[in-house]
Amino acid sequence: MAIASLQAQLDHQQQAYANRPRRYTISSASTQQRHDALYLDNWRKRIELVGNQHYPEAARQNDIYGSLRMMVALRPNGSVAEIRILQGSGHQLLDMAAVEIVQLAAPFDPFPEELRGEVDILEIIRTWRFRPGNAFSSQ
Repeated sequence: MAIASLQAQLDHQQQAYANRPRRYTISSASTQQRHDALYLDNWRKRIELVGNQHYPEAARQNDIYGSLRMMVALRPNGSVAEIRILQGSGHQLLDMAAVEIVQLAAPFDPFPEELRGEVDILEIIRTWRFRPGNAFSSQ
């Protein structure tokens, strides 16, 4: 009886493992394949366009600058699954502005065909910089 119960638990765990989302993480340092690099570059351009259009006014007025590291998880259709700050800037204003920039820029382009069949969640990890001169960039 105990063996059957353990086997049922093991079967359940194996099924849950098999059904988990397939995650793939890219960053500027890890991008090797052409379709990854192109997708990441297009994503970065959109983020930087929106980020420069919506640079936080309070940061401008109070000369608040800094950088943070953030992960944005995307679904195959380009919608945002998760936003997580991995290392804050030390300024809540900038951290919240980075999250808002992602929300304003979404949805993003759907995954390239090469990724769509292999990846359920694409995690993009970038360093976000709010710089003097009201310039925003993502590296």
